[in-house]
Amino acid sequence: MNSNFLRRSSFVLNVVLAGAAIALASYQPQRPPVTASVKIVEETPAATPVLVPQAPHFPETASASDKRRWLVDQLRAMGVPNKILARVVWADLDKGWTKHATEIALEYHGDPDAMAALQLETDKSKDAEMRAALGEEGFLQWDHQNMLREVSQTKIELTPAETDQAYDLWKKRQQRQLDLQQAQMNATMDPADVADATEKAEAEYAQQIKAMLGDERYAKLQQTDDASAAADLRQNVAKANPSDSQFQTLLKAQQQWNEQRAALDQQFQNDPTSTAYADQIKALDAARNQQYRQVLGDDAFAAMQKQQDPGYVQMKKYESLWNLDDNSIDSVYGAMQYYQKAAQDYQAQARALAAGGQNVDWDGVNKNLQTFAVQTEQSLEKFLGADRFNRMAQNGVFQIGLPDMTGHGKPKQ
Repeated sequence: MNSNFLRRSSFVLNVVLAGAAIALASYQPQRPPVTASVKIVEETPAATPVLVPQAPHFPETASASDKRRWLVDQLRAMGVPNKILARVVWADLDKGWTKHATEIALEYHGDPDAMAALQLETDKSKDAEMRAALGEEGFLQWDHQNMLREVSQTKIELTPAETDQAYDLWKKRQQRQLDLQQAQMNATMDPADVADATEKAEAEYAQQIKAMLGDERYAKLQQTDDASAAADLRQNVAKANPSDSQFQTLLKAQQQWNEQRAALDQQFQNDPTSTAYADQIKALDAARNQQYRQVLGDDAFAAMQKQQDPGYVQMKKYESLWNLDDNSIDSVYGAMQYYQKAAQDYQAQARALAAGGQNVDWDGVNKNLQTFAVQTEQSLEKFLGADRFNRMAQNGVFQIGLPDMTGHGKPKQ
């Protein structure tokens, strides 16, 4: 089967599917239903077969769900793969969800509670709608593939037993997320409680997946195995162009960081938002960066940091569109680096004073940080001009938050 044939057959299949989706949305059943038949019309001595289009096997009052199931059955009988059927069904469902959301938004004038309730209702109905359309076997085949893309990410192979186990864990995680959203909707849990419960559920899910896969495969899944770490590091330090010996030293430092970070994650798995956890991660990062700096030198290390900064990368990518040049990009990047370091140092000093038993005016600390953030934004806007500043801000170039240090030195989440 050559490539030209594959392209032609793929094009034909797409046309068939597009026509099927349009037919599903626009079809109006006739009265009375026409029975499928092949009629022979003898207008010439040689009989010419004429195919009469087949009408749906459902009455005019059939539900949208029954019509989708009929369409799936027809396409499946034609040999259309299940993954294509799922796309057709999902596209039809999404069209209906979007239409309903528009109606609700108009009826309730975009009320946030009404829209949140609608989103939860939609999320809770998705599995049932897809199962009704695809059938149990087709739904499980489609949903297992969704799970595998998220859980294994094609990086590791799962045995059939592991696939079933991972699927069960994945579905329980989904249901827990829906239950927590419902609890917040019913006001039986406030947003802070929901956030805490979500973090605990995610930590538990990660531990269950790790127990199923084992340390080595789980590390590969998280891209912390030796091969992944080396590949990532080589990409990150490419601009610095280290020698082989320098690279090996950097790799050893990165592997040590991976091990220490994994130990920290394990230690604080039940309290991932604690100040102690955040402080130890910062210290860990600082120690690794210092090793990098010693190996590469100040200039090469600074250049590497710049190339890894998301804001800098965006400015370089869109410098023509945003009317920037190297000098203006470096100025903005330098201002952001200064802001982030100064804010972090100020927070660390306040926490150190509190840890030493001194009273700290957290409201005052918070006000100073907010003032500093506003002043930084104002200086950037003055330097860039309102139009450029707003465009770059909309694209997330400026990582300037308004930190809240109230509550015994722990930033509010």
